Amino acid sequence: MRKPMHTELTSRLVCLLAIGWSAGAAQAAPVISLVESSREVGQPVVVNFSGVTKNSKAWVGVFRKGRKPSRNNAEFWLYVDGTTVGYTGLVSGTLSFPESGLSKSEAKKSLASLWSRHKSLLLRERAKEISAKKITLNGNSLRYTQKVFGSAPKTGRSLWISLHGGGSAPASVNDQQWRNQLQLYQPKEGYYVAPRAPTDSWNMWFKPHITPLFDRLIENFVVKHRVNPDKVYVLGYSAGGDGVYQIGPGMADRWAAASMMAGHPNDAKPDNLRNIGFGLFMGGNDSSYNRNGMAKMWKGLLAGLKEKDPGGYDHMVRIYPGLGHWMNLRDAEALPWMAKFTRDPWPDKVIWRQDGVTQSRFYWLGVSKSDHAKGRRIEATVRGQTVNLSTKQTSRVTVRLSDALVDLDRAVTVKYNGKVKFRGNVDRLKSRMSESLAARADSSSAAYATITVGKDSSVRVNGRLAEERFLKAGKYRAVLFANDSTSELASSEFEVSLPRPTLKGKRNKDGTLTFTFEGNLERAPTALGPWRKLNSKSPYTLQPAGGNGFFRAVQ
Repeated sequence: MRKPMHTELTSRLVCLLAIGWSAGAAQAAPVISLVESSREVGQPVVVNFSGVTKNSKAWVGVFRKGRKPSRNNAEFWLYVDGTTVGYTGLVSGTLSFPESGLSKSEAKKSLASLWSRHKSLLLRERAKEISAKKITLNGNSLRYTQKVFGSAPKTGRSLWISLHGGGSAPASVNDQQWRNQLQLYQPKEGYYVAPRAPTDSWNMWFKPHITPLFDRLIENFVVKHRVNPDKVYVLGYSAGGDGVYQIGPGMADRWAAASMMAGHPNDAKPDNLRNIGFGLFMGGNDSSYNRNGMAKMWKGLLAGLKEKDPGGYDHMVRIYPGLGHWMNLRDAEALPWMAKFTRDPWPDKVIWRQDGVTQSRFYWLGVSKSDHAKGRRIEATVRGQTVNLSTKQTSRVTVRLSDALVDLDRAVTVKYNGKVKFRGNVDRLKSRMSESLAARADSSSAAYATITVGKDSSVRVNGRLAEERFLKAGKYRAVLFANDSTSELASSEFEVSLPRPTLKGKRNKDGTLTFTFEGNLERAPTALGPWRKLNSKSPYTLQPAGGNGFFRAVQ
């Protein structure tokens, strides 16, 4: 009997490089080439490119042959600098698909570099709105005035966003309240900002357009004025207090602390306040709309939450006897109390209840638009290397990961409603960091990796199915594109084949043969066939018959 042969797939690691450009008198024609023209399923595709006009939006995509090139049709794509944002134009370089994972120190350096580039990009793009102190998004404009107090700490300044009162009133009334708000409080240190509500309505501070406008306002102060994103505070008076009742919990992952002055909660709930300081200040005689009664109710709610969860829900409640809607600035005691808090962007426990303005991200959790619904609640905890997700109404949850939350050098376990959905190692990726910064300009909360789990058995790690092997068998093209377009500069074809299955044979003491194999086991009387499939599973033992026998494993 001829000794069976086998081939084992050897995995190879290829580092992602962004190599420098060369200077020359003439620009060479664009070229794209592959380190190898063929490869087996699971092996990375390493692409070299050169002759590119130095544009930060040139990109490379991998496509099945015959498919129309577009971002949506790409198996993988990256800008030439290895990000999904496109910060730096390169004349030449090397990209690996999929990306190589980064070490802890490499990820830290990569994030610092990306953050520096991202800040420069935003400063260029937003220079006019920062100078005008006016942000416009989707037809809604947020104007603001500002003051600065104290000396800048080494860790960056704090930011105080102070919301004016008014509401359903003529614009002139709300304008007067806006001007008054700028003079109302004086923090010991930081930028004190009074925004003008985009609308003149009773719910002017918790309409859906407020969240993206405030996100952008915070980002602008972080990149322009060196504000520390972990030292951002919100407070508001009267209708501004109504707003804090709502956006305090709704945007809790943005705040270090929040304080409500003389407002009404309407349908707000305090669940999301676990990881920030929350202040509540009310005149004991402020009975309009039962404001004082609601303040007492919230005092009880906050106390109850604190009793059940001593590690969270820090709060300060002052109901001043004998005072009405105006509290004679006694509520200014909120500011030094708030200043003691620093945001933790990676807390080990998160309570996320969606309110009337639904969101797709909260701390290190994310959901898709299909899971945006008021009242849906997720409780998430981290204990060591295990993430526990508890939810009754959400079909899928994305866990955003950083070494600030778990040790990504070790295996991570994710449980969904008590069931283990994932256990294994997760790579830190440069593209995940760039995507995180693009979604929110906040380096403190930038994710290195993601895991998505849900009710079904599918699991996505860094955006791809966990069990999915890189590129199925078939013919492909690697294409270099110009300036954020589908205009092809150069391309290179390659083929991906199935890996040769392993096959090992062993002669036993009793004369039988035992085969261990991958795929299907086939037998033939000669090396040329005819081959017959054996209905068997590995390992398979048989009694050899007379004459020669040939065996092979077939995928």
